[in-house]
Amino acid sequence: HYPTTMIKVRYEFGFDEPHPRHGRVPSDGCLDYALMILRDVILPVHRYFFQPKATLDVNDSSNKKQIPSLGWYDVSTLEIHPFTYLDMVSIYSHAVHSLQEASDAEDENKKTTCLLRMLQSCIQALTEEWYEIISGDCPCRLPPVLCHMDLQPQNLSFCHTADDVDTLEDKHESKQCHVASVMDWEEACYADPRLEILLLCRKVLATREQAEILWRDYATFVKDNTKDMEIGPLEPWLKLETVHSLCTLMLQGMDLLGGGRNPWETKPDLWGKIDRERQRLVNMGWSFCEKLHLDNFDED
Repeated sequence: HYPTTMIKVRYEFGFDEPHPRHGRVPSDGCLDYALMILRDVILPVHRYFFQPKATLDVNDSSNKKQIPSLGWYDVSTLEIHPFTYLDMVSIYSHAVHSLQEASDAEDENKKTTCLLRMLQSCIQALTEEWYEIISGDCPCRLPPVLCHMDLQPQNLSFCHTADDVDTLEDKHESKQCHVASVMDWEEACYADPRLEILLLCRKVLATREQAEILWRDYATFVKDNTKDMEIGPLEPWLKLETVHSLCTLMLQGMDLLGGGRNPWETKPDLWGKIDRERQRLVNMGWSFCEKLHLDNFDED
């Protein structure tokens, strides 16, 4: 059912968003889909890694040949470490530095300069807000896990579970199914488990309300399968993913990733996505993104 009913434009997190390549699960069915993915794929994997002494040793000699790129490589210790929230912030900081160098070399317009300045402020805000969280009562370090990072329907196969499904056509139409296998692990990583949940919240689900439901369900699982660990609030992670999207789109828009995402999107399409992501940050309370828009963003 899910792979055959995906739509190319979906209203999500405040805006109509085009997805010209594969599409997205419709908004009225995406929560059921996400909860199925949580149940059938994510929780069994995370439950294993949450067990004592079950953590994947990426530095073990037998694993290094198979999973050398799952974490980040520390050149000072020659060890591989799982990705964390702050690791991602560091990656975005490096991306903005590369964007700034390219902008200076190409003499980009004022809109680009404005957006780069905004991204620098976003990275600073991500860091400051994260340290505010970990300085409070909420412990934020969770056991690292294997993350797939792209659990969209086109990367899965399904089996139906309805007793009254007989014909092949009925099987394709039935939502009563479970995940039979997971494919396409090219984006997999060894990371904080919330990164996997975040991508379900932001890329599969369509509203903040749906995302909070999924986040709460996962929080309950974590508390039940650890020593009462807390996963903390969702919003800092939503901001993290939005900044990730902005950095990626800017790299594409400035042709630093091999020409963008052609043939699915044009450069104006990318700029439109950038503006919608910027507005989502405004909606989450980052007023400095709105100020930059009012002053400069309408320039060509």
